[in-house]
Amino acid sequence: MGQGYTRTDTINNIADGNIINAADFDAEYDAIESAFNSSTGHSHDGTSGEGGPVTVLGPAQDFVASTTEIKPKSNNTLDVGTTGLKFKDLYLAGTANLVNVTTTGDLTLTGAANNIVFDASDNALEFADNAKAAFGDATTPDLQIYHDGTDNYIESNAGELYIQGDGITLRSDTDTETYATMDKDGAVALYYDNSKKFETTDTGIAVTGSIALDGIHLDDNEKATFGDGDNPDLEIYHDGTDSIIENNTGELFIQGNNITLRSDTDTETFIAMDKDGAVELYHDNAKKFDTDADGVNVTGQIDVSTNVNLTSDGGIIKLGADEEVTLTHEHNVGVQAKAASGFELNLQTGDTSVESGNVLGKITFNAPDEAGGTDAILDGAAIEAVAEDTFASDNNTTALVFKTNTSGAATERMRIKGDGTIIMDTQVDIDNITIDGNTISSTDTNGSIVVAPNGTGDVQLDADTVRIGDNNANATITTNGTGDLILNTNAGSSSGSITIEDAANGNIALTPNGTGEVDITKVDIDGGAIDGTIIGANSAAAGTFVALEGTTVTASTSLTLASGATVTAILDEDDMSTNSDTAIATQQSIKAFVENTISGGSFGSGITSGGNITLNDDGNSSPNGFGLVFKEASATYTTTLNKTTPTANRTISLPNETGTVSTQAFANGAAVALAIALG
Repeated sequence: MGQGYTRTDTINNIADGNIINAADFDAEYDAIESAFNSSTGHSHDGTSGEGGPVTVLGPAQDFVASTTEIKPKSNNTLDVGTTGLKFKDLYLAGTANLVNVTTTGDLTLTGAANNIVFDASDNALEFADNAKAAFGDATTPDLQIYHDGTDNYIESNAGELYIQGDGITLRSDTDTETYATMDKDGAVALYYDNSKKFETTDTGIAVTGSIALDGIHLDDNEKATFGDGDNPDLEIYHDGTDSIIENNTGELFIQGNNITLRSDTDTETFIAMDKDGAVELYHDNAKKFDTDADGVNVTGQIDVSTNVNLTSDGGIIKLGADEEVTLTHEHNVGVQAKAASGFELNLQTGDTSVESGNVLGKITFNAPDEAGGTDAILDGAAIEAVAEDTFASDNNTTALVFKTNTSGAATERMRIKGDGTIIMDTQVDIDNITIDGNTISSTDTNGSIVVAPNGTGDVQLDADTVRIGDNNANATITTNGTGDLILNTNAGSSSGSITIEDAANGNIALTPNGTGEVDITKVDIDGGAIDGTIIGANSAAAGTFVALEGTTVTASTSLTLASGATVTAILDEDDMSTNSDTAIATQQSIKAFVENTISGGSFGSGITSGGNITLNDDGNSSPNGFGLVFKEASATYTTTLNKTTPTANRTISLPNETGTVSTQAFANGAAVALAIALG
């Protein structure tokens, strides 16, 4: 049992309701002081022998103690220590639940091996080496931040590590150099020794300086591009099937003293190139082509599918073991072919069985399609050797075919058959002569065609009918010079006849030139007719014509007028007073009559006469007979002078003066106007 306190007030002077004197309390106080001596103290084991347990302390009984806890009487009313009087150490073997705790001075959190201190003088929460700020519920924290004595760590063990901010900058410990900057809606930049070397852009990245890589990986169709501008000058990429180096500007140079292109397994060489040496090309790891100081060397044959270009003027291709056959380029001309003894060009087919129509050899002349705006090559012309029949030991007939181009295709124009026959497709032009099908014509303007036999030979036309002249045009047969034109039959013998026929209802005219005459030595007209009059019938009297001037026509059917009357005479009388429907007036009679009727008159823009002009009624005019009508060429209206049928001869005389002839209405109107004017 611990040291206790025993009350001295045995007579119960110190009791509720009593007046306590100093004497009464003095002894009691001494006993308490002795019990709570500073050296021995006082303890209470909670037994009744030492009195009831002390569970409530303080002047307001605001401190409560029990077997399980010490607590204030009411929440948040008591302080443990003060700013001037502080407790020294606090030891807890449980959980400290601190709400709104404020500390002054340093605060140390002691760990099993490493401590965490809030250093008030440094205003810093300081983690000792390997003391970690850990975050997350897992046994292994999801996030840890610590220093291991050498390095600093932000360790994310689960999920993503996000560092967020509108702008983030990583800088040196002395805040003098920038490592990286990150701007919202902008670039991410990386620095070396405070100098920017890498930066993202809206189209990719920008690098200042060179790039050193241990390796680089790009997915299919992702490209490494080089050069300025929207269209990269150089691209390197893999499209999922093939690897591509695409040069879009300038030349693509691959440089090195020695360059070798090898297979992916490094077991075969494709191309080997040595500085100051040869370039070698391989097939299946066997060298087939290499260059030397003189040119090139080829091992094996040369197969060319398009062009072989010999670019130097005068360049020579030499063939044969002794180079006895040469092909030489002649500048802007062509190729000269030369052999030691004559030159033969042999075009040979590879067909083992030649059938009719097979081409044995062909020479084609080409030209570019300039009109079409393309690089296509068109066949301009061709010469072909074509089999005319199936080849056998005793039958190898061939034809030589010549073709020219029309409408973009080579078309056969001439064929020389095996028997020497020449077949033309359309026309043949020889100088100014064109042979087109069955037509021989001249291309010279107004040119002639001369068919001239040698010596006394003849020009023989073996046809039943020979036609001359263009369609619907007159045709002329003439002699060359002053010779006569002689038509003979039966090779010039006396037998046979010459017939001149016209087309349907046509005329045949024999017209001499100038004053020449048509001389007919012997005429036999069998039952013919001239203007409807029968000629011939073995009677020389019938239908005889004599000179008409001053002579009466005696044949009653000699000439029929359109009215049906027959002309019986030609009259010559100046006054033409005879009214005859069967006589024709001579030219002299008509001229004399006109001159007498209109003496000295002439008709032109007006009528001029030296005598009277008489206008006779033709009986077919208006009721007034006839009149004079005046009208200008451009006028719309006309002026007509009509007569009224007179009952006697009338004469209208014009005075010898200049004036205007007025109508009666105009005169009456003028008189009225004059009377008004005079008042």
